[in-house]
Amino acid sequence: MNRSMPIREFLPLRDPANPLHPPREVYQWRDESRINKVRTWDGTEAWLLTRYDDVKQALGDERFSANPRRPGFPEKNAAYAANLGTDHNVRTMDNPEHGIQKAMLARDFTVGRLQEMRPAIEAKVHKLIDEMLAHGGPLDFVPHFALALPVEVMCELLGVPMTDREYFAGLSNQTTGDAESPEKSAEAGRKLNEYIDGLLDVKDKTPENDLLSRLVVNQLRTGALSRADIISLGRLMLIAGHETTAHQITHSTLMMFLYPEQRRELQETDDPRLIRNAVEEFLRFASITHNGRRRVATEDVEVGGQLIRAGEGVIVMTNMADRDETVFEEPNTLDIHRHNARQHMAFGFGIHQCMGQLLSRVELQIVHSILWKRMPNLQLNGNVEDLGYIENTSVLGIKTLPVKF
Repeated sequence: MNRSMPIREFLPLRDPANPLHPPREVYQWRDESRINKVRTWDGTEAWLLTRYDDVKQALGDERFSANPRRPGFPEKNAAYAANLGTDHNVRTMDNPEHGIQKAMLARDFTVGRLQEMRPAIEAKVHKLIDEMLAHGGPLDFVPHFALALPVEVMCELLGVPMTDREYFAGLSNQTTGDAESPEKSAEAGRKLNEYIDGLLDVKDKTPENDLLSRLVVNQLRTGALSRADIISLGRLMLIAGHETTAHQITHSTLMMFLYPEQRRELQETDDPRLIRNAVEEFLRFASITHNGRRRVATEDVEVGGQLIRAGEGVIVMTNMADRDETVFEEPNTLDIHRHNARQHMAFGFGIHQCMGQLLSRVELQIVHSILWKRMPNLQLNGNVEDLGYIENTSVLGIKTLPVKF
């Protein structure tokens, strides 16, 4: 158990030459030492886990806490640290509190519920494609499609007025993304909470068939959850429900530009199994979680032969786990026929595994079953090297994706 290893400076976890790949230095660290010690943005030291088995163990072991209020927790950036007082929900809770709140949301994310939503999502995809075709190219794929689709889906699920979508999307991005201005991020977080608070008043007066209305009727009125609890849950859904899926749509679309032969297969196939497997491979290969899931040990725990003491933080790199050659053959190659693609940990593992993963999968499956058939000439308008990326956020995202058709 090596406690005298060198402390490495935590890198922006993407390769400047290949932005959707982890940086080569982290592969070198992993070759030199299975587990590494790193220093984060504020000087906090933490253990870096990159091997598939170690990542799976840490995320599945409840002795590692997701609560950022615990001493030693390695927060992602200044923006997240600034929002500690306004962000307490299932993402940051441990059991038993975590399980109780997650169960309250479960009915809206079942396979049956999402199958009911499928026709509406398909209609939205066709509508957005119609609008792009009417607009004509070139255009930016992100606002016209990749962001617009999950925003509309989440608005419908939560019961958020469509007229407010640009407002809350803007606040969402400021809340998680402006790490250079923690004050601005905290202010955006407060405004987002105020917006949801006002929306709860509307739902209390006129409940409808949506998630926020059910939380008000079944949890707030009964006293099972406080108003602050529901505001935090609503905030989590608003942010996570559109931002992550938007980036996943953008990344997977870019992959099809870069792998035209595999794109052609999706364009020509009528096999839903191939579409489903391709989506799993997109999630594995083009990860949006470049900054690591964060935990802190509540007891002494041994991981990969390394003793991690109580109070020490860990950064769990699911994107590196999904590039582990001991699990995935030729992991740095996209292969939509990969037999074990679904073993990826793009949505995490354990009790904090992403609650909206089924919805994200459905959206991605629908996108890639329709988009390439309706827009067979869609292509990148420019060079991949010129794409800009959103930095300092919980997820890696492409700012703009210029396309022509």
